[in-house]
Amino acid sequence: MVVLVGACLWQAACATSNQPAITSVDDPQTRDLLNQTIELVATRYIDPISREQILVNTLDGLSDLDNNIRVNITPDDLVLNYGTQTVQTIELPKTPDSGGSPMVWSEITIKGLSTYRAYSPDLRSSSTLDIQSALISGAIRNLDRYSRYEGPKQAETARNRRDGYIGIGVRVIGGEGYPVVKLVHPDSPADLAGLHPGDEIISVNGDDMYGQTSQFTADLLHGEEGSSVRMEVNTASSLQIIPMEIVRERVIDRTVFTEFRDNVLIARLSSFNNATASALGDSLLTAQLRPGGLKGVILDLRGNRGGLLQQGVAVADLFLENGPIGNTFSRVMAARHVFKAETGDVSSGVPLVVLIDGRTASSAELVAAALQDRNRAVLIGSTSFGKGSVQAINDLPNKGTLTFTWSRMTAPSGYTFDRIGLFPAVCTGTPATQKINASDQVTNALAHHDQITKIMTKWRSLDYQDEATRRELRDVCPADTHGTGFDVEVALELIKNHPYYRTLVFAGQQEIADIFNVE
Repeated sequence: MVVLVGACLWQAACATSNQPAITSVDDPQTRDLLNQTIELVATRYIDPISREQILVNTLDGLSDLDNNIRVNITPDDLVLNYGTQTVQTIELPKTPDSGGSPMVWSEITIKGLSTYRAYSPDLRSSSTLDIQSALISGAIRNLDRYSRYEGPKQAETARNRRDGYIGIGVRVIGGEGYPVVKLVHPDSPADLAGLHPGDEIISVNGDDMYGQTSQFTADLLHGEEGSSVRMEVNTASSLQIIPMEIVRERVIDRTVFTEFRDNVLIARLSSFNNATASALGDSLLTAQLRPGGLKGVILDLRGNRGGLLQQGVAVADLFLENGPIGNTFSRVMAARHVFKAETGDVSSGVPLVVLIDGRTASSAELVAAALQDRNRAVLIGSTSFGKGSVQAINDLPNKGTLTFTWSRMTAPSGYTFDRIGLFPAVCTGTPATQKINASDQVTNALAHHDQITKIMTKWRSLDYQDEATRRELRDVCPADTHGTGFDVEVALELIKNHPYYRTLVFAGQQEIADIFNVE
């Protein structure tokens, strides 16, 4: 709780008798939050940043709530300005960057916050969560664009996407009349109980639901795993009110969407959550039991912005017998990993095509890069996004999360695709290539095999900080975000012509070491 204290709490704040009473945030959670944030950024962000700089950035984040706040630093002192006035000078620790106990930096931040609350009506009227958000957002504002703070509600939503939630598996629309079922997750308890989109929820555990919001309804439907919820439902197909009792389970969003065409499994992966690899593995095994068996796989990663890195590794593992998948490098020992295939090729080595576009990013790019480098798949589409960095997600004392970059990924051949992306062997993203049919598209790629090999070799040896060469290479097949069914037709054509597939899958072949040297 934020309280106003009419006393001199800090010696440096009591220099003049006419200075406003110093206020304090008497909140252990905020202290713990600041202590954890400062130490995480100082010790685990991918690039070194001093605690002094983090301190300045953190307090400067309060300017989002009051633009009169200005924070400066000298070699010896933290200088707090409000408008044109210097309101406090706080001596910095004598020991550079460490200052002894890590808590000294959070205490200085609290001291600065207390001072600014004495001068700023905007801060005094702000909630604890708003102040916490301003401070943490300030601490990371000069990090890379993938670093972010999510408050408790945002963080809960993100956790549910990654790990699922305990409930019955519906999304509802509320606010007017009775809440209406908008979506039923496949194979969820609600689906098995017979709920359908359009059904009205009349009551939950005996409580009438007329006029209740979607959030209120969702909160009632959530609960402990294995517990049950009693409902009365007015089905969309009749006026009958049906009583139901549904047992709550963990529900994870569906990320794998499949179809089977000409004995080829077409699997679109929208993102990577905790169920992605197992769902794809089940689809592969089921496809092999169909009449005629499995003749090929099209893995559609277009628009896939990534998700859980370990799930990306597990998806690549489904198609590789053994050997490297990729690795991560970092100044942080805990962020250094070597990923290898362990499960064997679940698809039994059938031709594999991966579709990518300008929105394919992060762990989706690692999957495509590993399969391309290991000569296991042909990439079709356009140059991908180029996000080869890994973010650590840290739970905070206020139930929010702090996410920041702590490592970068490399493909099996050792190159990092950060900022450069992946190059497809069959480019369908340019206006010229979109004017020819699927068969000619494959023939055109074969005719330019030597050129593709040269580009891939140059691509893999690029220094990702070389801006000019990076732009030149990406312009060969510009990132495109308007992928259509045409890419699938090209993939089917390539799988049908196995000799063509074999030629393109080995384009740009390099020797890949089984063991990485992690620096």
